[in-house]
Amino acid sequence: MRIVLIGFMASGKSSVAPLLASALGLEVVEMDALIVAKAGKSIKDIFEAGGEPAFRKLEAAVAAELQNRDNVVISTGGGVVARSETMKYLTDKGVVVELSCSFDALMERIRPTLPRPLFKDEAQAKATYAKRQSLYHKYASVHVNTDGKSVDEIVEAVFRKIQGIKKS
Repeated sequence: MRIVLIGFMASGKSSVAPLLASALGLEVVEMDALIVAKAGKSIKDIFEAGGEPAFRKLEAAVAAELQNRDNVVISTGGGVVARSETMKYLTDKGVVVELSCSFDALMERIRPTLPRPLFKDEAQAKATYAKRQSLYHKYASVHVNTDGKSVDEIVEAVFRKIQGIKKS
C-alpha cells in the first residue's frame, strides 16, 4: 500500500503521516526532508537561491525517486500539486489523501511559526490557498477535513476511509 498525503501547509500532513504509517505498518517518508537532503541546503536557502522553480524541480526529482516505493506513507509539501508531472509520480500506484482545513484554522496553526515564506503577505497566501483547493480535490481520492480535530481523530478518519477503499 502506498498513501500520499496532500493539503495546504499546516493541514496536518507531517503530524498525521507517522501515526498513520504506524497504524498501517508502513514506513513514513517526508518529501521536504528528502528535498533538503538532495539539495544539501534548507528549503529557505533553496527558495532564496533559485526561487520556487528551483524548489519545484527538486520536488519533482524526489517524487520520481519515490514513484515505485511501496508500503509507505508519503507526506508532501503544500505546493506539490503545482506541477502535474510531480503529481503523476505520486498518484501512480497510490491512494492520495487530501487533508483539508479552512484558511482561518490554518492561520491559527501557522501564526505561532511565522514568518513563513508564503505568509509574508496574507492576501497572497489566501489567494494561493484558494487556487490550490481545486488541485487538491483533483488529485485526491480520499478527503478528510481537519478543522477542529485532534491528530488522533484525523488519523482515525483517514484510516477508516482507506480501509473502505481496500475492501472495495
